[in-house]
Amino acid sequence: MERKIIKNIILAWVFFPVVSVIVFYSYCLCWIFYLLYAQTDAPQSQPKVPLNPIRVYKVTSYLLTCMYENLTGPFIPSILQYGWHKLSSDGKKKPSVRKNIRYGPKPRNRLDVYLPDHVSATASKNNNKKCNDNTGHAAFTNQQQNDIPVIIFIGTSWNSGNKDTCMPVAHNLQSQGYIVIVPDITIYPIGKIAEMVTDIQLCIYWAHTHIRSFRGDPSQIYLMGHGAGSILSALTVIHDVCATLNVLPPNNTNVNIPLWDNNIRKTGSPRVHGLILFSGVYDITYYYAYLYQRGLEQVHALPRVMGNKSDAFLQCSPAYLLNYALNNVHNREQLKMLLPRKVVLFHGDQDTFNPVTTTHNFYSLLNSAGIPSVKLNIYDHVKHISPKIDLIVPTRPLCVKILKDIKECCKGHGGVVVGSQLKEKRDEKEMTNQDKTKTRNSRRRMSQVRH
Repeated sequence: MERKIIKNIILAWVFFPVVSVIVFYSYCLCWIFYLLYAQTDAPQSQPKVPLNPIRVYKVTSYLLTCMYENLTGPFIPSILQYGWHKLSSDGKKKPSVRKNIRYGPKPRNRLDVYLPDHVSATASKNNNKKCNDNTGHAAFTNQQQNDIPVIIFIGTSWNSGNKDTCMPVAHNLQSQGYIVIVPDITIYPIGKIAEMVTDIQLCIYWAHTHIRSFRGDPSQIYLMGHGAGSILSALTVIHDVCATLNVLPPNNTNVNIPLWDNNIRKTGSPRVHGLILFSGVYDITYYYAYLYQRGLEQVHALPRVMGNKSDAFLQCSPAYLLNYALNNVHNREQLKMLLPRKVVLFHGDQDTFNPVTTTHNFYSLLNSAGIPSVKLNIYDHVKHISPKIDLIVPTRPLCVKILKDIKECCKGHGGVVVGSQLKEKRDEKEMTNQDKTKTRNSRRRMSQVRH
């Protein structure tokens, strides 16, 4: 009996300090996170820091999961592999980039344009023939335009990030033959959802008016985003279509998504030809409930970016806007014509940050709208950050799959992506004509032999 008492005392003596240390550091980590990210625009009823041990446990678990996935997931291996890939490749060849081009009046309204090798080579050969437009960057003459597909990549999160962090992904897409535009947009708390959507609108408008200067095709612009970038990209496009057809739902909130100047639109065609969306959330009401269940609704930036009210969440949900338009538009054919021609949705089945449920629902709505090409890719054993990280290394298996799907999406009127370069359709037509000529000549010879 005495031995059991002594044993229990020893266990308690060891166990209590360990538990105390774990609890202490859990509260410290949670409180630091709250003080850094949960104070701006916080409701008056929200405490400075939480005391509830359940909420502290949930927030701390979330932070530790983020750190664990970054340390053990694809992040570090991909960065190392990207460095090795760049060192082992032709180090003398520097990627052609036009940096810090202004596209709007705000301080962060600057973008970088990544040009494929054959475009930059043509630029270097024609240095003496360049002309400059009012943005201060070099422009090509009309004879040099080749109709290259353009990808606008929105890669920042709600409250952090800049265009330089997207450089590895842009380099990879650039090497595949695309022109890649990476903008800096307003982030929280400098701005909220309206300012973010405005910046993307300005970037798309800049691409339409200036991309031919870089031999890009303004009718082949694809808007691509990951996480927050996916939501913003989808919202910008869907809200624009609903506003054009005057089928926006009633709005009694303080959140007002800005409208495009419809005088800019010269035709009934969509502003972007396609959407390429990774790991996004398209029903904000559902996502807020998901955050609440995980104890993250007070620290996550998304609710405050979108007004922190249920009615405002509806106004910022691409799925809700599209569903409302499908139920209220008089002519569905007009809706179909204004929506992008192609949409590709990517999601990992192990994404615990943005659940895949809303992607499935959004996919069904896009199909109901009659978009000609809608594709949903759910990758097995893939987490939230994996697509963006793996996309920086061309040799990684997931990257190969993603690039193949992007290639299928970006087959357009101007050219077809073949391997790592763009092959013009006119070249294909010339080859087809040559084949037809050879066939005719062979038939004539056969007929002469028979006679």
